[in-house]
Amino acid sequence: CPPQFYLTQLITPATRQPYHSLLDSSAQVTVKPDRAVPPDSALAAEPSIAADDRLLLLTGLAAAPGQAIGKARVIGLGEAIDTLLPGTILIAEMLSPHWLLSIKQTAGLVLEQGSMTSHSALIAREVGVPAVLAATRATQQIQTGELILVDGDRGSVYRLAEQSQAEATLPVTLPTETPRSVHRPPLLTKLMVNLSQPQTLEVIAALPIDGIGLLRGELLAIAALDYQHPLQWVHGRSAALVERLARRISQFAAALAPRPVFYRSLDLRSHEARGLTGGDAVPIEVNPTLGLHGTFSYCLDPTLFDLELAALAQVQATYTNIHLLLPFVRTVEEFAFCRERVQAAGLTRYSQFQLWIMAEVPSVLFLLPDYVSAGVQGIAIGTNDLTQLLLGADRDHALLASRFEARHPAVKAAIARLIEQAIQLGIPCSICGHAPSQDPELVADLVRWGITSISVDPGAVEATYWAIAQAEQQLLLGTVRD
Repeated sequence: CPPQFYLTQLITPATRQPYHSLLDSSAQVTVKPDRAVPPDSALAAEPSIAADDRLLLLTGLAAAPGQAIGKARVIGLGEAIDTLLPGTILIAEMLSPHWLLSIKQTAGLVLEQGSMTSHSALIAREVGVPAVLAATRATQQIQTGELILVDGDRGSVYRLAEQSQAEATLPVTLPTETPRSVHRPPLLTKLMVNLSQPQTLEVIAALPIDGIGLLRGELLAIAALDYQHPLQWVHGRSAALVERLARRISQFAAALAPRPVFYRSLDLRSHEARGLTGGDAVPIEVNPTLGLHGTFSYCLDPTLFDLELAALAQVQATYTNIHLLLPFVRTVEEFAFCRERVQAAGLTRYSQFQLWIMAEVPSVLFLLPDYVSAGVQGIAIGTNDLTQLLLGADRDHALLASRFEARHPAVKAAIARLIEQAIQLGIPCSICGHAPSQDPELVADLVRWGITSISVDPGAVEATYWAIAQAEQQLLLGTVRD
């Protein structure tokens, strides 16, 4: 069946009008795939705007899907963002942590820097804002007030002509079904979602998910702690930090209960944390990816980790569906250290509680039996870090985007091996990186290899559901034929 679309402002043949007249201070046009039916194509249909009425300005990474038309707002580095008018296309060199949560107020996003796995891309995909990143000289090519088309499916940015006779003929089909009314085959593989923003909970309410496979602690904490580095709260305001984190995490646990929520504890990398208030005290590192973050940082100073555990204990007193994912675990000894503190915090007194690790440092391929012996109850494969460490390609370097490939044979072999080992060791195995969100063929491989669950961006849930269903059906047919 043909793709279907939702628009924030509906345009039909009967009400069609010049597109520039739609974009006053209170209107925006955003085209996104309607996920009520299994998609038939990887890309949404392109707005049918005459070639004379649009000029290709920039190309970059197609970081968040969808298409949007709006008036540009160019933000200089270090400039404060006050009020963003509805329908604004935000243009910037990069977004500091203070700006990240402004993404959900925009119609579209264009940045000169960033990657598919940067915080800007993660939040844009979660809240459904089309985004193009690594668009060189975007702040020089685009002026505030210009009418811009952002195509997040193709990584293209256009300037539109503001002529009264020009019409934006958007492909519009009113949805005939809602996600609740679609007949869905049952799945053996669990389908979960990656989240960080509480506003997204309304969006996922009707989606066919089995829980939250990745609740990103560092992105969740940005707004909860008033854009301040968590270390600003450790001395003198630790009780307030615990209360704020517990309140925020509880929103997710309550919305999903009794379905599981896997909270990943803070993984503060220096180049990302320095943009927060108080973050200038964090030492500059030459290679932050291999620096002082993940569970190694907990071993150096467990104070902040202990406060996180205290927040989880508060949540657990009401919601027993909360579980813990430890990030970037380099050694079994680091895990053992964290496990002792988890036990001391009282989290293991509930039999339902699960303590997992992110499987993203390649050494886990050789040490998984030792991790399980030390008490690991499950693994979540983080394809973003696993890919960059296996291939030696910086995930945050735009020029290396072509080398950052989760479908690389080495990466796929590592994923298959981790799933195989998890099955042999009798523990569940999930995957929660960006890779399954953009690659239905990888989803089919994961199902064939025996993955327990797949966690994807909210906008990829419907496509992934049907990819899982098709893969499981093919496996069943193959079994019957054999």
